[in-house]
Amino acid sequence: MDRREFIKLMASAAVVAAGSRLFADEAKGNKEAKVNVPERNRRPYGNVDWGHSFQVHTTTHGHCTNQTRLNAFLERGFGLLTISNYYPSAPYCPASKMTVNYYRVHHDFPVMVNGVRTDGPFDWNKILAPWVDELEEKYRSQYPFVEGGPLFKPLPEGVLEAPNAEHHSFVGSPTHMCAPGSAYASGTFDARDFFKTKSHGYHFGTGEPWRKAIDRMLDGLIFADGGGVTINHPTWTRLNMDHMMEILDYDPRVLGIEVFNESAGNKEKYPWSDSYSEDYWDHALGLGRQCFGFFVPDWSLKQGTNVLIVKEKSVHECLKAYRQGNWFGAIKGRGILNFTYIGFDGAKLLATTDKPARFQVISKEGVISETTGDKLAFTVAKADYPKHIFLRIKAFATDDSGEIIFSQPFMLD
Repeated sequence: MDRREFIKLMASAAVVAAGSRLFADEAKGNKEAKVNVPERNRRPYGNVDWGHSFQVHTTTHGHCTNQTRLNAFLERGFGLLTISNYYPSAPYCPASKMTVNYYRVHHDFPVMVNGVRTDGPFDWNKILAPWVDELEEKYRSQYPFVEGGPLFKPLPEGVLEAPNAEHHSFVGSPTHMCAPGSAYASGTFDARDFFKTKSHGYHFGTGEPWRKAIDRMLDGLIFADGGGVTINHPTWTRLNMDHMMEILDYDPRVLGIEVFNESAGNKEKYPWSDSYSEDYWDHALGLGRQCFGFFVPDWSLKQGTNVLIVKEKSVHECLKAYRQGNWFGAIKGRGILNFTYIGFDGAKLLATTDKPARFQVISKEGVISETTGDKLAFTVAKADYPKHIFLRIKAFATDDSGEIIFSQPFMLD
């Protein structure tokens, strides 16, 4: 399915709440030359009218393969769904179209076959026929693939959705990336080669150099001015920080990294990994690169939320908020503790919260200020810009909820 067909399907599915304009400016396209793409916003929140805005809870990386998992996201108050499923790495959007075995019987996007990018559609029943008898019985018994019933019940009124997927298996990079707002799809359903498709030359992931794959994600953006690419769970992939900088520097629409990933902190499964990647974040920021921070559950269900600050509840405004850095991160989410204002005028850093919090101001120097209350006011002299490089706010709930919220960074230049 190409981009225009995807947008047409999305529009016909009426996935946006009444009054929202779904992909209204789609015709503008997104193939801007990189020279015309603005740098990541070094002073987020500058265009936010905090007194006349909405907070939309969502995430850039949350796998949702059945109604039980969807219910968990809805119970957390998610107002925008950008489901990031694999395998294959293809959008589950609109949710109303998703059925059991959907991408096994409706695979219309390209795959790398014996090193050559090959257009779909792919009829997996026909492709597997010559070797299906060689499969283990538990996989052979699933053949031929038949489309089943719907995966999800209709979404509650007002819940928005946009395309996204988690892409992997790049040539030259160990990282995984999500692409909220992109209709790009990659890979196959058979990542573990249970059906011997990999053995017969069908690549289970992108199978392309990471730069080319990023270009394809960006080409698939449904809005020119919204959404982008995220670098996922850097501790889990043991991402080299120099390589992280390569990826960030490739295109401004590579928005940033996952600062918190709940699944990556499962020490029993991943003893080398950690949920938090603040050291990666501060490394990039300390080198003068704006790098937005994402807060995600991944395969888990309980923690990791991005809270978008938007002037209206629409897909376009939500994706623009991601591009502009107009959101804050929350570990627990559910509105336990919220920023009600964040701003920086070049000298004064101000923030307010709806409940008392313990504020930290963090720069390249580490924690440079701490205060408790529902207001933060911190002043930085221009003479100290070279020392601090950036400022960001971390606020801890003073109750027993364990909530921590994070502003996006302000770059000092």
